[in-house]
Amino acid sequence: MYQTTLNREISFSGTGLHSGSYIDVNIKPAHPDTGIQFIRNDVDNSQLTKVSPFDVYSTQLATSIKCGGASISTIEHLMAALYGLGIDNAVVEVNAGEIPILDGSAAPFVDILSQAGVKVLGKKRKYLKFKKRIRVEWGDKWVELIPSRFLKFTCHIDFDNKHVREQKAFFNVSPQVFKNEIAKARTFGFKEEVESLWQMGLARGGSLDNAVVVGDEGVINSEGLRFEDEFVRHKTLDLIGDVSLLGYRFYGHVRAYKSGHQLNNLLARTLLESTAYYTVTEIEEDYKQAGYESIVLEPQGAV
Repeated sequence: MYQTTLNREISFSGTGLHSGSYIDVNIKPAHPDTGIQFIRNDVDNSQLTKVSPFDVYSTQLATSIKCGGASISTIEHLMAALYGLGIDNAVVEVNAGEIPILDGSAAPFVDILSQAGVKVLGKKRKYLKFKKRIRVEWGDKWVELIPSRFLKFTCHIDFDNKHVREQKAFFNVSPQVFKNEIAKARTFGFKEEVESLWQMGLARGGSLDNAVVVGDEGVINSEGLRFEDEFVRHKTLDLIGDVSLLGYRFYGHVRAYKSGHQLNNLLARTLLESTAYYTVTEIEEDYKQAGYESIVLEPQGAV
């Protein structure tokens, strides 16, 4: 019921997926109601920015935000780790234009944040209490939030690739479930797509050390998969990270079909804009799972 932050400042370094550069990150404790804030400390035109879905300027290959006149890419795995562990307030300083990819999952971020520890603050959390089912659609893809007394995620993927195909996963999310069942799932791609990105000068830091790569014969990583359904688990990880930009704790069942960063961001924007369909409360009880109305909204502001 109370807001949290880190017990102490913590630092780490790693390679950027897209730039291939070596990047340093500091994460500092913060006061109540700070939220999660990002800033670049290597340039003069960056501003301390409390993240929201409306700060996202690109969803191509990653979730990227503007911090004043500067940008920071690939924030979704760190955001998922902060949200999944229940950390409400922190300041993230980075000396480059992206967050390091580490091993391609959120597990290293979970370990780093756990080393710092979580501190409970003396101010209550605010929750978004949704009254209606809210859904956004884009062609045959969709993502929605259904009112619930719990935080639940259902993710459904369907790829035209015999080694991935159709997978579906459901999680009733708690810090322990996030750490053990979701955080370890790595980002993935297909061999021909990865080679094409390299030829365009993109994904310079990408390797088998930080992504699952699927070739003609299947997964080419020597260690194989961490989970039989690692692909859909990683899509769930991305979904949690993208929706966490709401800036509030909430209880609800988020369901997605063939969703990605763009549609995830559209849901988060739509939820915040749908002020008639939620209240902001410090009370987490009295959520109704039945009898709610439904509304399907046209997605706006795609990035």
